[in-house]
Parts: sequence; structure tokens; C-alpha cells
Amino acid sequence: MFREIGLRGRFKMQLRKIKKILLTQPNYAWLSKRTWQFPPYTLCLLSAIIKEQAETVVLDPNFRNLSERKMSALLKEINPDLVGISSISTEYFNVTQHAIALVRKYLPSAVIVLGGVIPTVMLEEAMKDRNVDYWVAGEAERSFPLLVNRLSKGTKDLLGISGLAYWQGETPVVNKIEFIDDLDEIPFPDYSSVVGATLQDYGNIKFKYAPGLLARNYPSAVTITSRGCPYRCIFCAGRTVSGKQVRFRSAENVLKEIDILYNQGIREVIFLDDHFLADKKRAMEIMKGILKGHKGLTWKCVNVTAWLLDEEILRLMYKSGCTHITVSIESGNQDVLTKIVKKPIRLDKIPAKLDLAKSIGFEIIANFIIGFPGETWDQIRDTFRYAEKLSVDIVNFHIATPLPKTELMDICLSNKFLPDDYIKNISKYSGYGKGLISTNEFTPFELEVLRSFEWDRINFSSDERKEKIAKMNGITLKELEDWRINTRRNLGVNSRVKNIMQSQEA
Repeated sequence: MFREIGLRGRFKMQLRKIKKILLTQPNYAWLSKRTWQFPPYTLCLLSAIIKEQAETVVLDPNFRNLSERKMSALLKEINPDLVGISSISTEYFNVTQHAIALVRKYLPSAVIVLGGVIPTVMLEEAMKDRNVDYWVAGEAERSFPLLVNRLSKGTKDLLGISGLAYWQGETPVVNKIEFIDDLDEIPFPDYSSVVGATLQDYGNIKFKYAPGLLARNYPSAVTITSRGCPYRCIFCAGRTVSGKQVRFRSAENVLKEIDILYNQGIREVIFLDDHFLADKKRAMEIMKGILKGHKGLTWKCVNVTAWLLDEEILRLMYKSGCTHITVSIESGNQDVLTKIVKKPIRLDKIPAKLDLAKSIGFEIIANFIIGFPGETWDQIRDTFRYAEKLSVDIVNFHIATPLPKTELMDICLSNKFLPDDYIKNISKYSGYGKGLISTNEFTPFELEVLRSFEWDRINFSSDERKEKIAKMNGITLKELEDWRINTRRNLGVNSRVKNIMQSQEA
């Protein structure tokens, strides 16, 4: 069996049979970003799928904040035949390439496969890294095991593997992405092959400064019960990453996974879905199932679609153990939402829904974005005025960040609103607290100043609000005041990264 190595002056070398597979990701702190001690859900999902094909090891260097030296030693010790590397965001493009180079240095004969967000939305840039042998765009649950199977058999026919990309000589070959229709066919994540950590170890990490992920009960676990998005918000690449239609796991399938987690001691489940509530009947069946068989279990979604909230769903959510909701409203100006952002939300309908949720007892976070091309300074100010009047506990303000495969990126590039080297150095520019876009209405500096000081003014207007926000973020009042000072003085860019990196505690 042979493979082609993606280097200049390409050559072929003998490939041993794939007996051991390593699934890993970068330590996102290696290049001064933040480390995420977050359950390696997708890696463990792939592990569950391919463990019958080969011995499988999951290595997450984020968990113990592993140094490159320690990572290198583990790579040599594990000595896999194939390494699958996951990428969660284009913000980490540089550190992902850095990790790939590390793997290639210490495992020169291993097959390297890159999957996740980066090859899905930045395939052309990703394929410039010839340390990688294969790229998998889109969903890998079918593609990755099929690739492993064909490589093990020595076949050269790689057509028909969804989202697979590779070099054939100097010609790129890119297969069409096909999304999985039946999500119930995908097994549950297998955490047993994670090096040096258990599900409970991850589940007891307290995510200070991240209230959407900070659990109420421990240990906690995450899952995803739906994929895809039918909406066309200009800033989001969700339609590219997971498809234009929402696909759901059945309520029975979700409850079966919750049963397994609950029997392993998990006491809070965090749903990472974008559209958990989109099928109301299914969502209510899941909640009723939680109520029936999982005493003491709490749960939350990282984001709920605001316009789908009604009294029936809110009361069942609360009764079944969900006491926290996060809604992403984006703008406080209807014209901006309708004509620029293209999000189907009616601002006049939202306050009553949030008033009801607050009266039931929910903690509420509302997210907004400022600085879209075409947005005026006065419209930006409308967002702060709207946010200030809502019955919520925390308001977050982000600055519009152009991401690959979004309409916002296309607008910014065509109008030259971004630095010339933006794509080349996307990791340097990424971050939702940074201003990047310059128009006749605003500059990046103006957006950063306004965002930081309005965030401070609205959120910390009383001692009662300070105490509530500190509790929701899992921090002391002293830490809260330090956070406020650092945010104001650094305009919310560097200080936030530092805080998160220093505050994740087991």
C-alpha cells in the first residue's frame, strides 16, 4: 500500500497498515490564545465510530495545559499510524497549523487528517499546509471511517467520500459535502479512550467568566441534539458548517444518551444546539423524559431562539431543570436586523417573552452585535438603549467579526473594509471584542471604546446586579471589579483572554 506525501517534489513511501489511530487537537494556549478545558465531544464521538477499525486514543492537550514538550513525548509514546486533528474555529488557524507541524515532526510517517471548521470554511487556505495528507470538510462521522477503511485496504479510489479533499500530484481533489440525514445512526461519544482524563474530570471543571457554560450542578456534560440552520444571518457560517436545514436526533435517542450520562453520575447536561427548540414537540418530549427519570438533573442550552419561546415551553423548561437561558438578539434596531443582519426577529415581541421568563425565575443573558457595514452610529446606540431596558441579568456586546463563508466576509472584502492581510493572518485578527471594520460611520477604536464602557455601565448599575453577575460567572466581587477594570483599560480584548486562561479550575 502506498500514499503520497504532500511536499514539493512529491514522492511515495510505504505505509504500514493502520492499526492505531490518534484523535487530537491543539492546546489552544500554545500561541497565546486561551486554553479550553472543554469535553472533547467531537473527538470522542469519532472514537466511538472507529474503535472497531483500529485501536483508538484520544489526546486533548488542553486538559492539563500540556506543553509542546510533553505533547511531543506523548506523540512518540503513542506512535499512531494515523492522526486525526480537529479544528473548532478559524480563530485558531495558526495554532492548528502549529500543532500539525508538531505532529509531522515527531511522527514523520503517520497519515495526518485535518477535520472540523477550518477545512470546512477555509479549505483553500488549509490545503496549503502540505504537512496534512487529507482534509475532511463537513461532517466526519461517515467520511472519516470510510477514509480509514480505504487507506487500510490500500485502495486509491477515494471518490464518493463526502467532504474529502487531497492532492493528486499538484491537482487538488475536493469531494462534495453531503450531510447525514439520520442523526440517530451516530453513536454516543466514547470518553473511555481519553488519555489522562475521564468524563467526570471534565465535568467538574468550573468555567469562570463563562456563565453560559458554568454548570449549576456537577459533574456536567455536553451534547448536541440537532444540526443545521435555515436562517441567513450575514455574520454566521452555520449553514456551511452544518447545512441549511435543521436535522434532529429523536427524543428517544437523546433521552437514551441522557440515561447513560445520568447513570455515570452526570448531574447537568448542556445542550450545544443552535436550534434545540425548533421542533417544539420533540423538545417537550425530551423535557418530560428528563422529569420522569432523572431526579435532580439540571440542564441548559447555550443559546435558545428567542421567538420560539412561549409560556408553555418556558414553564416546562423551568420545571424540568432549566433555570438559565441565553438569547441572541443581535441588534436593538429593527431596520438593522431586517435589512442588514437578516435575522427574522421582531424586537417588539421580545421584551414580553423575557419578562415572562424572568417572572418564572430564569437567569437570562442577552447577546448583541455592533458594527455591521451599513449600520449607522445612531443605530448602534439604539442597541444599547434597547438592551438597557430588557429584563435580563447580563447583556453581552460583541463587535461584528467577518468569518469565512459568510455574507459579512464577502461584503467586507468587496468594499475593502478590512486590513489587507486579514485572510492571511485571520488568527491575529479574530476575537469578538476586536474592532476590525472601518466605515464612514465608525472606526474599530470607536467600537471598542463604546462596547467596553456601555457593557460596564449597563451591567453594573447597582450592587444587586453586581452580585448576581458575579454569581452567574462563578467569581467573587473582587474578581468582578478586577474584570471591570481590565476590560475598560484594555477595551475588552486582551484582558478577557487572560482572565479565562487563568480562571478555569478543576
